Amino acid sequence: MSRDASELAQRLAREAEAVCRYYLSSGKREGRYWLVGDVHNTPGRSMFVRLQDSTKGPAGKWTDYVAAKIMLRPDAEALSRSRLAISTQHNGVLREVV
Repeated sequence: MSRDASELAQRLAREAEAVCRYYLSSGKREGRYWLVGDVHNTPGRSMFVRLQDSTKGPAGKWTDYVAAKIMLRPDAEALSRSRLAISTQHNGVLREVV
């Protein structure tokens, strides 16, 4: 990652809640996380964004619980192949998505 991109990523992580409030406005804060339906700002609770650094990962890291759950279903082999790109990105960091 270039120096400018790295600096931007760090700044976004420090402001994870403000970024979520702006881009994921259908969600809400619950404890250390921002909960929303998905990356398209759908109301719900299946995607969460970490708002503070923790032992589990950096601020800004996001996970879509539904996408991860679909990947674990044994009868969804074809679906999991088609969603491979999405599932590998769901553990990305919000600052990489924005």
